[in-house]
Amino acid sequence: FIDALRANLVTQQLGATVLSGLVGNVEIPKLKASAATGWVAENAAITPSDHEFSQVTMSPKNVGAITEFSRNMLLQSTPDIEQLIRADFAEILARALDAAAIKGGGANQPDGILEQAGLNTSVSMATPTWGDVLDLINAVEESNSMGTGFVMRPLAAKKLRETVRVASTDSRFIMDTPDELAGYPAVRSTLVPIDTTPTPDTTAIIFGQWSDLLIGYWSAFDLLVNPYESTSYAKGNVSVRGMLTADIAVRHIQSFAAAIDFPAV
Repeated sequence: FIDALRANLVTQQLGATVLSGLVGNVEIPKLKASAATGWVAENAAITPSDHEFSQVTMSPKNVGAITEFSRNMLLQSTPDIEQLIRADFAEILARALDAAAIKGGGANQPDGILEQAGLNTSVSMATPTWGDVLDLINAVEESNSMGTGFVMRPLAAKKLRETVRVASTDSRFIMDTPDELAGYPAVRSTLVPIDTTPTPDTTAIIFGQWSDLLIGYWSAFDLLVNPYESTSYAKGNVSVRGMLTADIAVRHIQSFAAAIDFPAV
């Protein structure tokens, strides 16, 4: 059996925080702003100030796949067709969740990093330079967050690996090794989308502190075999459904920055 080629999973590889066994809607308290400090003269009063609080909320969202296989396939397949479907469903549902964590935002989907309000997209990489990479890192660190890695498409990595740091005078490239950029892990995956509107096509490079990405599970991957589904039963076929229930949230959107105009060529 020859498996399909699959996109690389990235978010948990870079350290996203996984919350398992959730029940009901989740509201995580968040300190939005601390009290203010002030230096005072002797015998003078400190000016009072208030803390600001908010919440990070998560609610269950469902993703699934369903397929049907024939009686002959059930009897003749090697390896066992149910095991192949189980493995495939686990893979495709994991990738659906990873893709949603990166962007999402579609009907019934969670909002991923690229869809979060307040995401810093001020750094342009329309013509990528070494300075742009450092600016992307600085955008996160100036927000008091410490980034832990980059996510990009393979075509973005290719461009960075063939672009010198200083034009015409440098023998070093922006990305010297395939798995590292500016001293941080750089993970490549086709799950990072290509934006086809407006033209020319663009993609994104994301830098961030990935532990601030929350992936919450209400159910792990579950698979249900139904040999009695009305249409399948009449043909002697078997219907198989796989689902998982999860959501995506970000603790601090300031922990991420993205260059969203990287040329997708």
